[in-house]
Amino acid sequence: MKLRSLASSFLLFAAAGGCSSSDAPVNIPPDTAPVVDLPARSTNISGVLYDPEAFLVAFMTVPEEDAEGALPGVFEGPYTFLSAIMGGQVSLSSPEGGGALVSAPSDFGGTWSVVGAPSGETTAYLASATPPEGPVEPNPDFPVPMPTTTYFPTTYVRPILASVTQCYGQAAVLVGNTGALDAVSQAMTEAGTPTTPADLLDPTKTGGVALLFVHDMSFLADLFQTPVSSIAEASAGRIFPLDWAPVEEAPLPGQSPMGFMVLPGSESFLGYFALVLPPNATEPVTVNLVDTFVPEPEPDPEAPPRPYLIPPVIVEPRPGEVSVYRAFGQIPMPPGEEPPPGGGLEDPPPPSPEPTWTCYIPPPPVELPEEPVDPEGPPAE
Repeated sequence: MKLRSLASSFLLFAAAGGCSSSDAPVNIPPDTAPVVDLPARSTNISGVLYDPEAFLVAFMTVPEEDAEGALPGVFEGPYTFLSAIMGGQVSLSSPEGGGALVSAPSDFGGTWSVVGAPSGETTAYLASATPPEGPVEPNPDFPVPMPTTTYFPTTYVRPILASVTQCYGQAAVLVGNTGALDAVSQAMTEAGTPTTPADLLDPTKTGGVALLFVHDMSFLADLFQTPVSSIAEASAGRIFPLDWAPVEEAPLPGQSPMGFMVLPGSESFLGYFALVLPPNATEPVTVNLVDTFVPEPEPDPEAPPRPYLIPPVIVEPRPGEVSVYRAFGQIPMPPGEEPPPGGGLEDPPPPSPEPTWTCYIPPPPVELPEEPVDPEGPPAE
């Protein structure tokens, strides 16, 4: 209860004050006003650094009475608290150039911040995280045993649009050697290529590893992360669908210390995939995703229409590091209708005041295929 109260207080504070300027305007008579250059626009960006795999395990294992009905999102419920990482640093880089902006080491709750990042209506940043030195012990309050983990440099490929003065609630992630990377290395070793998690980050052996999470609809990313069972196919590289189970005294064949396993085929019930790119890869890779939901004969009228349309993910090669992507389901619109604001997402609108403090660029709307046209025209009446 205490954790949820703290999270709710944080969100209310951020939503109330995130987009406003703290300086009141000053009126100076025109005849005495000095001629000065306006200061460059800047943004303070802050958020939390956490392990997305530990977050997923927490979501699946925290007892309902402890979660108190919390949704699986950052700052909601105990999931982020259990997966937060202390001592990592976050660097913000922009395609517009300039040196990376680096935060101080994250605190015990994973909190990090960058003050005075150059901003503008189109200025976007990507958050990359470097791990703390040495292995990281798991949170002792975790509901299932978790391993000590060594983390790798990780980039979260979700743009932060720095267009306001305060950007609260931003996510940065770190992935380690005890989750999907261990399961993938075991699968590759079993297939005849001896591999360790560290080998997957060796630029001479791979073009990097991308981890893809597929989620239910979310009007703001990171705030809602419910897994969606899906199928993934990649235009290059090798895709590994992933599953999870609690680790017993005798682990299952191919199971990582955190409990992840590689599945045969192309479907993941968790909506979680690893893509290993070939060495010297330079071209972007397209990952197409399909919702595997099968509608009931009499679907729930209150539930959104399924299966979702899931936008493809474009993966850029990042040798020597892990990159994390997320895809969110979208409701297909009938031909001829315009998608609603927000890229086709139909969740209820955010509560007032609108939390634009998230500085989030929504996903593009899904383009529906055109219906085939009968060359003979409609039948005569």
